[in-house]
Amino acid sequence: MHLLLRRSAVVLFAVVIGGSAAAVTMGCGGPYSGPSEKLARPKEKRRPKPKEGEEPALAMNDKCRTNFFEDPTSKRQGRMALTLSKQAETTIVEAEAQVGEPRVLLIKEALSKLRNALRADPYGPEPTYKMAVAYALVGKKGCSLALLERLQALSRMPAVAPEAERTIARALRDQAFNAFRKDADAALGR
Repeated sequence: MHLLLRRSAVVLFAVVIGGSAAAVTMGCGGPYSGPSEKLARPKEKRRPKPKEGEEPALAMNDKCRTNFFEDPTSKRQGRMALTLSKQAETTIVEAEAQVGEPRVLLIKEALSKLRNALRADPYGPEPTYKMAVAYALVGKKGCSLALLERLQALSRMPAVAPEAERTIARALRDQAFNAFRKDADAALGR
């Protein structure tokens, strides 16, 4: 009987404590209740606009900090590389229709996809070529030429030679390299 009385007292105590805790918390709001505080909007930085109908000339940059001739550290994943390369090509085509900052942002997005494609397949002629085009579109002549030289080197590898030769033929006709056509043709071995 004494044990039953103790258990009843404990249960009664728990009910009283639980009820009072519920009463206290019902009166308080949660962490997201009430009006939100107002934040000041950051000031927009204005960039000088190019004249209408005129695309600003890109300064060609002959330097490239990346070594495209390092030995790869991963196994080839050709399908993934081609998928990423096609996605990047769509972005590059979209970028060619743009001018100024939107163009640069789209090219950066394409370069990111192409970097991942080359990680997936370091010997892929298609991602190599498309990356050269993307660099040419943003005025990175040095990187573009280095990639074209890499494409020429891939044409001497038996495993990818046929695809590399087809890609070189496309590069020889591509207008993206017209600003430095002579150098591009030399990098491609022509």
